[in-house]
Amino acid sequence: MNIFKKIKAGALQYVLVISVIIAIIIFAFISLIYLQQRLTIKHNFSKEAISNTIAVFDFIKIKEFPYDKNSTIEVLENEHTNTTFQKKHWGIFDIGVATSTVKNEFFQKVALLGTQKKQRDALFLKDNNTSLVLVGKTKIVGNTSLPKQGVKTGNISGVSYYGNRLIYGQQKQSSSNLPKITNLESLKTFSQQIQSNEYANFELEEGLKLHQSFAKEGLLYQDNNSIFLQNTRLTGQLLIVSKSKIIVSASATLKNVILIAPVITIESNTKGNFQAIATKKILVEENVHLEYPSALVVIHKDTHQIQSQRTNQVKELNSIKIHKNTVVKGVLVYQSDNIQSNFDAQIQIAERVTIVGEVYSSKNIELLGKVYGSVYTNNFIIKKSGGVYVNHIYDGEINISKLPEQYTGLQIDQSSNQVAKWVD
Repeated sequence: MNIFKKIKAGALQYVLVISVIIAIIIFAFISLIYLQQRLTIKHNFSKEAISNTIAVFDFIKIKEFPYDKNSTIEVLENEHTNTTFQKKHWGIFDIGVATSTVKNEFFQKVALLGTQKKQRDALFLKDNNTSLVLVGKTKIVGNTSLPKQGVKTGNISGVSYYGNRLIYGQQKQSSSNLPKITNLESLKTFSQQIQSNEYANFELEEGLKLHQSFAKEGLLYQDNNSIFLQNTRLTGQLLIVSKSKIIVSASATLKNVILIAPVITIESNTKGNFQAIATKKILVEENVHLEYPSALVVIHKDTHQIQSQRTNQVKELNSIKIHKNTVVKGVLVYQSDNIQSNFDAQIQIAERVTIVGEVYSSKNIELLGKVYGSVYTNNFIIKKSGGVYVNHIYDGEINISKLPEQYTGLQIDQSSNQVAKWVD
């Protein structure tokens, strides 16, 4: 009996096809498992890179970092991980850039930085041997630092104080010096000595829409003449500098940019989020809404108003003037090197104006509106019925309880340590 039989060629081909199909399926299965493993590893690396950058911004709350230098941070003991942090000045705020590389995975986060305090006082009034006088519907809510003469009620043109209490909070004695803004000198340098080689130039024209990432090189536009911003949309790391004047129209949309000029005017109905840094004057017209974290800053070397005996002309007052129905979320700063006293208000906050943040003046403030946050000042000034009233507040409100807990602002007596806003 013959146990060997002939197998037809077609059957062999069928077996061969089945074997190839099985091999392909096995190969595809192995490839799928390998790809899944690679994707899982890649995903884990990406998660680690993201986690590292977030951890950096938690780390900076407790550690100081030098400016304009890449600092390496060991978030985890992993030889395949490289995490760095860089801090640089951006007006009154700082920019923090955290970068993490895990193997070939890269992630970066950028933020505007300021200072966050657990305990904020409503008012610091420099001790000039003059008491604080409250008139009308004035209300101060929060802890205060006041001159040794304290606080009392007053009367202006027949209007007395209407409150039940003078200060809705604890009182302590202030000193003859205002708290220091830590980065004030760097702000002066930033605004007065802009180095063109640190920025690439761009052309500014009506209708321009431009975004520049803070992770890249900053862009600069300079002009000796006045600059009128209208029908433009500018966001990101952009500097606009005029040696004369900058006017912001309501048709312009500005986000996170910085304006620098001797005089800056923000026209009625403007909305945005930016920093305006002037050497003489900032004028904010009615119905303006500046979102957080905005900044209006005047830094002037000599604000003493000199009346010429020959011409009988008075120089224009250097000031920040904010008109009615305006909201500013951020900081107002007026800083003067002049030590002479005067009876003008260098920061003027009109009726129906709301400031959410901080107001700082090395000279005088006229407060007729509301500050939901903190005020630091040399004096208050009110001009009513032909009279000048020193250290009087008339119908103004300072209320620290209405400042959001997450608010991050001026570097008062310490450096930046908290995220004010995430940017790109």
